[in-house]
Amino acid sequence: MLEYFSRKRSLYHYINMAERNYREYLKGDMVKAKKYFYVLRPVLACRWILDQGTPPPMLFAELMDAQLPRELSCEVKQLLDLKMNYPEVKQVPKVNKINDYLDHTILEIKNIVTGMEEGKLPDWGGLNHMFLRELFK
Repeated sequence: MLEYFSRKRSLYHYINMAERNYREYLKGDMVKAKKYFYVLRPVLACRWILDQGTPPPMLFAELMDAQLPRELSCEVKQLLDLKMNYPEVKQVPKVNKINDYLDHTILEIKNIVTGMEEGKLPDWGGLNHMFLRELFK
């Protein structure tokens, strides 16, 4: 997997997802609590890629433990609690502390990605061969 992993392409994927969901779901005064995770997860995934240079873990808890700034942990844990234990709660007041972090971080990551060099492109022949072999088994 690491042979075909592209830091730059992965960062573009995640940061575009975060930016689109942020713009679409988190700009009002009242927002759906679960939508914060539609933005936090890809932002934290970007942070992981920048720090570790590997694909991010799937578990949000692992990303949160490794990448979420400590000063946001209380607010994010409250949102997690709402999402998991009170599914009937649809909307909550916007969490300015998290929104401020997202505003700053999305812009920061976009600037980093824009200036990144594209890494060495892999030879797709081996992957294509494996795919065709599995397809025609």
